[in-house]
Amino acid sequence: MFQILVSKLDLTRFGRLFQAILVFCYAIPNSGIIWTWDKILTLFLMVSCGSLIFFGLFLIYAAFSFFTTEGLEFMNIFIDGGREFGRYPFSIYGEKILMFLTYIIPLALFQYYPLLYLIDREQSIIFMFTPLIGLLFLIPSYAFFRFGLRRYKSTGS
Repeated sequence: MFQILVSKLDLTRFGRLFQAILVFCYAIPNSGIIWTWDKILTLFLMVSCGSLIFFGLFLIYAAFSFFTTEGLEFMNIFIDGGREFGRYPFSIYGEKILMFLTYIIPLALFQYYPLLYLIDREQSIIFMFTPLIGLLFLIPSYAFFRFGLRRYKSTGS
């Protein structure tokens, strides 16, 4: 699995990571959010669980690669699409898209719902913990990856 994780390691992306960290450090104190312990925890859960959910998407991508040579295009829909969906408020997409992004590809569980809690649009503490619910996505992702491994046939060379 480590080989799969580092197979697309691109050192030029560290520049993007550095930029993102700088913008993040600037935006946090200037966001207008009153940072309490629960909102700090929510932000931590959004970032950490979001990373793990994308890890689950990459596991699915790796599993598709066992069955087809064109798994990349299929997964680009979800990975690049997830990034594009995240640029706009999920509320503009409509109820059916929001349901898809909640129950099928759980991007809304670490982006939309906890953000509603951060900006005080929702007071229920359950919105704070929705990123943890999104971690359940790792179970079928890993199971599909293991299924792909069991079905893998080498060329023998």
